[in-house]
This record gives sequence, structure tokens and C-alpha cells, in this order.
Amino acid sequence: MIQYILILFFAFSSFLTQPHTESGNTDFFAKERARVIRLADEYASEKPITVTAESSARSAGGIHDFYSEGDYWWPDPANSDGPYIQRDGLTNPDNFTAHREAMIRFSQISGALASAYLVTKDNKYVTALAPHLKAWFIDEATRMNPNLLFAQAIKGKVTGRGIGIIDTIQLMEVAKAIEAVERSGVISDSEIQQMKNWFANYLTWMTTHPYGIAERDHGNNHSVCWAMQAAVFAKLVGNQEVLDYCKEMYKTVILPDQMATDGSFPLELKRTKPYGYSLFTLDAMATLCQVYAEDSDNLFSYQTPDGKSLEQGISFLYPYVANKDSWPYQKDVMYWDKWPVRHSFLLFGGDAYKEEKYLELWNGLDADFDTPEVIRNMPVRFPLLWSSEEKLPASVPSIANLSPEKIAKFKAVGEVYYSDFGAKGNGKTDDMEAIATTHEFANAHDLKVKADDGATYYIGGKEQTAIIQTDTDFGTASFLIDDREVENRNASVFLVSSTLKPYKLEGISSLTRNQEKIDISLPSTSLISVTNSNEMKYIRFGLNQNNGAPQTDIFLVDKDGNVDSNAPIIWDFDQITEITALPIDEETLNISGGIFTTIANSEDATYHYYQRNISIQRSNVIVDGLKHLITAEGEFGSPYSGFISISSCTNVTVQNTILTGHRIYQKIGNAGKPVSMGTYDILVNRALNVSFINCSQTNDIDDGNFWGIMGSNYSKNLLFDNCTLSRFDAHMGVANATIRNSTLGHMGINAIGTGTFTVENSIIRGRSLINLRSDYGSTWEGKLIIRDCTFIPNGGKTYSASLINGYNSGQHDFGYTCYMPEQIIIENLKIDDSNHPENYQGPAIFGNFNSDMTDDSYEEKSPYVLTEEVTLKNVTTTSGKKLRVSENEVMFKGVKIDKD
Repeated sequence: MIQYILILFFAFSSFLTQPHTESGNTDFFAKERARVIRLADEYASEKPITVTAESSARSAGGIHDFYSEGDYWWPDPANSDGPYIQRDGLTNPDNFTAHREAMIRFSQISGALASAYLVTKDNKYVTALAPHLKAWFIDEATRMNPNLLFAQAIKGKVTGRGIGIIDTIQLMEVAKAIEAVERSGVISDSEIQQMKNWFANYLTWMTTHPYGIAERDHGNNHSVCWAMQAAVFAKLVGNQEVLDYCKEMYKTVILPDQMATDGSFPLELKRTKPYGYSLFTLDAMATLCQVYAEDSDNLFSYQTPDGKSLEQGISFLYPYVANKDSWPYQKDVMYWDKWPVRHSFLLFGGDAYKEEKYLELWNGLDADFDTPEVIRNMPVRFPLLWSSEEKLPASVPSIANLSPEKIAKFKAVGEVYYSDFGAKGNGKTDDMEAIATTHEFANAHDLKVKADDGATYYIGGKEQTAIIQTDTDFGTASFLIDDREVENRNASVFLVSSTLKPYKLEGISSLTRNQEKIDISLPSTSLISVTNSNEMKYIRFGLNQNNGAPQTDIFLVDKDGNVDSNAPIIWDFDQITEITALPIDEETLNISGGIFTTIANSEDATYHYYQRNISIQRSNVIVDGLKHLITAEGEFGSPYSGFISISSCTNVTVQNTILTGHRIYQKIGNAGKPVSMGTYDILVNRALNVSFINCSQTNDIDDGNFWGIMGSNYSKNLLFDNCTLSRFDAHMGVANATIRNSTLGHMGINAIGTGTFTVENSIIRGRSLINLRSDYGSTWEGKLIIRDCTFIPNGGKTYSASLINGYNSGQHDFGYTCYMPEQIIIENLKIDDSNHPENYQGPAIFGNFNSDMTDDSYEEKSPYVLTEEVTLKNVTTTSGKKLRVSENEVMFKGVKIDKD
């Protein structure tokens, strides 16, 4: 059942994932519309699962009674058959959770289907929702009894408790879903009334039963959640008395008793999980206030005589959400690393108080949470259900309303055009919605998409992404992507995605480097992503220094658990905090043609990376014949992280493609000094077997005003073949790379990593033949092969050449041992050093990697392992000077040089 929870939260990550740049009238729900339709289509065929599907022998109730157990109660080690004992903040993993999971699943399906109906007015979503509502609230065989008599039970102590009422916060968005669809006409009035009667009965129980009274008066987050639920349910059933009571309770009890004058929650700060509970309580308060948002006497504006208010609470907690490391109180005993996520107090408060920073933070927080503790404490997951009518995004014609004849015609042809769904292609009208709708329809019916010949599609700043899951031919069409004013700089224009979903792997607690087999069985060959967040690697050195990144790796495993030897595991994982499997698409998806022009942003120079791009997150993709241009780069601008961005996939080829380098802008780096910001037109991140064939760029590859074209991280088996580009760059975690038949410009080859790096039949015009990146330790653990190449140092400008360059003082801990290539083989290399400085001694194999190492007394805190052997065959220089080992003879005196 938990798989349905995971599906939602993986998908939710696509909604509003980064900050907006506009304020005031920004439509924060633009992408939510696409998200809920996509989720609703996934859930439409799911069958109801209610409390009757599973039961527990420990429950004192019947088959229709909801049952859960106290989270923090455990067996007594001194008396295993006796009453449970409490361990506050520590969740017992052996508790019965099936009813809670079923209710969460019900809440998610209801939220998705009702939200999709709100934005499309398509009755099919209500038709899909109706069986779930009837199963839970009407059908005698499957309905749940409208009480929580047996929730939060404790073995040997109580069969149920009032604090169990907190479990039904998951029914709030079910109630909101009923509100959303009740006037659709799909569900009969009598059935709607029966559903409301269920909630009315439950509301009566929770406001009159001793459990309900106890929960109401419990204090801390329980009282807030009681009032929040009661208000939501009362609004659904029209119980004004309870609505008035909850509003008054907020003013006279909750706010005065639970919030300190500084906006904190002292009762939560005393708990063993003060951070998580503070977030949870503020979320509940904000959601309670949202119930009354349209009232003239709304709670957002209420303030106690001593200055306590929701605004004060958000103001207190906001800095610790923006920067959790600044939290001055005790860390949570569990799930500390799972918070914060996308909290409703930021959304509701940001809207109520017109605070753009709250909305921006909400947009940027993680929505990929799949931890049950986080899920059950985050009941607001579908914000459209909580919005007023006028704030909802405008309804668009649903593709589901196309006539059967029209659909049959498209299927017969086997393809659709953007103009079929309203795209104008005149270069002025924003065609993004029509483009996205075309792909949505094509995905649903497995049709090819074609752009209209000669059309120019304007794509404005509205946040919307077209999902590509079928072959797409952009042809001779042009696309103008206007980045001057955008809602979300990180929202891709096109996302090439898979219909296959990642899932968590269980039972794998460690891995070893070069491990050949994993003890798992998979349905098919899959891409495995593994992380140990307790160990940091790539602790960067220099102007952009940082504290590193969690140890991670990505590799291929077949259905029997065999690791692909061409992309081996590169780390020993003593611990694993996360490991997922993503099945690989077997059929190739083809994308061809198109001229894309980015109208550049003009932000002040900051590391606000723009990703209004083509993002490829599907395996087995070929991109052929695309062209990307850039215009309107001015005095200011923020960098770009790849117009073609390839991530979380394998076997991607980009061929016959023309790209454009981005202008360099500077800012003050982490070391307090000016630094040029890296900005890319190609980005490869967490991907395997990625090839660029016959690719070039529009600007001069030797023009230093433009940053190198390419960057990559955590990838394996990268190839440049017959390319003319300004740079090849391998940042963190790259294993195996090949450059052949290519010419590289002023930024040359920059790399760190492992495996074999081969450069053959190529011209390199950088300052060195290969620069081992000093910011990550100038490390390449493996072999370096240079064959049949020409090296033109610094593009022919006056320069003293060295073949292998880098820097490592041995004083910085990068999180790993740093190596120079164990073996370097150089065959048939021509060094064109004709334009050399005076007193030039000839090119060196190695640059001066550590100028402070002048004698054998130098001590390294973090030893740098040097090359053992260099093999030279037919190396010539235009200057006639002999090839030296290095200016630093002390450092490299032990390197063996074999010459032909």
C-alpha cells in the first residue's frame, strides 16, 4: 500500500520546485494544474482500499473500526508479554499501520482526482473518485465507523485514546474533495448527503465523546489538530456552531496557551523532536486559519493583546526553515534529516501576508518525502483544494473531451501537431499551454508529436513543462524561450521522462567498490542510485569552497543483480541511507530538429541557475539535429545549468547538434573573492553512457568571454566523438571518459574521477593537455591514454606548456584519497609550442602541482598519490625543445619515464 504514497511524493517534486522571481500576481498554481491531472490519470484506475481490507489481532474493535497504535510505545524488555512502555519520540516500527496507510492513500487519491476536476471540469475524475468515497462512507461492507474508539491503542494499557483523533487529519483533504465535486452532478445528491452525514456523525463524536473532549483539551499540537479537523469537517457539513467554537478556541486557548511572545511553541520545544513538532504545529495553525481565510474576521490578522499571532509564529520559525543549521535548540532524536519539506504555513502565510520570501522558500523545499513519519504529519498536499474560487487557475479545455471521431483520426494518422491543440506559431502568442497539451495527448495515446513546419513558437515566463514520452520531431520550427521574466527559473520547458517509476530497495545496508553482484532480484535491468548521507565526499577547495556532498554512486544492475562491469561501483559504502532502482526503458525515444533561442535573463549576477531547458530523464534517448542559440546577454545575468540537461538515465546520444556557450559573469565566491560563475549549455548529472557525436557550438571555441560549454557530475562512460566544443568537464564522481576525433577550445579538458580517460585523434587548445581540477584534489584514480593528438597550448597564445596540470598541496581533506593517474600513456603527440615565452625550457609532462614542496622535508596531511609510470612514444615539439618531467623536480622525482 505504501507504494501509492511513494508515487505521489515522487510526482509532487515536479510542482513549483524552485523560487519565483515575480511578486504580487504570480500564479503559483500554474504547474500544479499539470501535476494533478497527471496524478489523477495515474490514480483513475485504482480500486478502493478501506479499513476492512486488513485487521490486527490486537484491536479491540470490529472490522469496520479504524485501529492504530501509539507511535512511541514499545514492548517492555523486562516483560515481553506485559504492557508496553513509552519511549517518547521513538516510533515503534512493528506497530499496526495498515489503516493509517489506507487512509493516507484514500486522502491522496481523493486530493488528486478532485483537484484535477477543479481545473478541468472533466467529470471523468469525479467518476473515478466516487467508488472510493462510497466505499469509505456508504457501502455497508466496506465503510468505516464514524469514530476513533480504537485509535492510538497501547497494548496492555488502553484499547484506544483521545489522542488517536489526530490520525484523521488525513480525512481533511477528503472533506475538501467532497466540497470540490459535490456540484458536478456525477455523484447523486443523496450520496453526497450520506457522505456529509458520515462526517457530521464523526464531528458529533469528536466534540462530545470523552476521547474527543480529552483530545480537544490535551494541549500542544493535539489540541491544534483537533480544532483544525473540527473546523474543516464543520465547514463541509454546515455546522456553524462548531466553526464559531473553533475560531474562538484559536483566539482564546490555542494562540495564548501554546505560543510564546517570540512566536515559538514551548510545549513542542520540550519534546524529543522539537523541530519536527514545531513545524507540524505551525502547519496545523496555518491550516486552521486558512479555513476562515475568506471571513471578514479572518484568523490570519488576529493578534492577542500581548502580540501573539500566526504571523509572529511564521516569523519565528522561518529562519530555521530557510537554514536548519541555525536551529538553536535540541535536534530531533529521529527524522532530523527529513525536515523541512514543503510546509503549508509558508504557502498560506505567504499568500495572507504577501510575503514573497515565504512562497519562494515553499517552492524550493523538498517535496520528494517518502518517510511515513513525514507523510502522516503533512496532511495538506493538494493546495488547489484550499484555494478560493477566484485564485484557482483558469480551466482549460480537457483533451478528454475530444470527440471519439477526432481521437480516432489522430490515431489513424499516428501523429499530432502543435497546431492541432491551438498553437499559433506566430512568434508572439504564448504557445506553451498548447505545446504541453499536445504532448499530454500524445503520451496518453502513444502518438508522435510534430512541430508545424516553419512555425515560430513563443514560450513566455509562465511556469509550465511539456512532458515528452513519445517520439518528437521539432523539424524546421523555431522556439523563442523568453527568460527575461519567469515564474520559475528551474522549470524545464521540455521534460523527456519515463512512464517507469523509481522505487526503494530494501535489505541492502552496504556495498563494496567493484562489487560484481548484489543480492537482489529485479523485474528488469535498472539504474541503481545509492547515497550515504553520513559521509561527505568532494569537499571543495578554493574560491568556491564548500562542505562537500553526500557519498553517492549510480550504476546498472540486471534483473539477477549483476552489476554492469562497464560502470562499476566506485565507492565502499559502509552505510546506505537511501537506495533506489529505476527500471530502464528498452525502446529508443527519438527527438529531432528544432531551432531554440533563449532570450537570456538579466538578473544580478548570483548563483541562481536557470534551467528553462530540455531535461532528459529517460534512458535510451537520441537527440538529433537540434540547434540552440542565445540572445540578449547583457551586462548582468545569472548562469545556466544546461539547455540540454541529462540526468538519472543511461544510454543517451546527442548528435548533429549545435549549441552555444554562455557569457561569463562574476560574483563574490564563498572565499570572499571574485569568481567567475560556471554556466553551461550541456549538463550531464547522474547518468551513464552519454555520447555527444558531431556536435559543435556557434561561438568561437577560443573566445574567453564565454564559459566552457559542458559540465558533468556523478556520471560514467562519457564520450565526445567528432565534436568541436570549448570544453570537456568532469566534475564530481565521473568514471571513464573518451574524447576522439574532436577539437576542444580555450577551456580544454578538465577532469577528476576514476577509470580510464582516453583522448585520441584530437586537437586540444587549452592551457594544458588535461587539467586535473584542483578544487576537487586533482585526482584521477586510473589510467590516462593520449594517442594521435595535437596539443596547442593556450590556443596558440604565448605560453609555457605542461601536459598534465593541477594542484594539490596535501593539506586539504577532500573526503577521499587523491591520486594522479597511476599510468599515463602518450603516443604520437605533437606539441605546437612555437609561440613560447623567452627562456622557455620546453614543455613539461607535469605542471607544478605543489610549489611549496621544494625538498623532502615537506609533510602532507592528506597524502597525494603520484603517478607511477609515464610511457612516451613519438612525442614531438614544434619548438624543438625536449619534453621535461616537471618544473617541480622534487615532487616528481620518483616517476618512472619510459621512452621509445
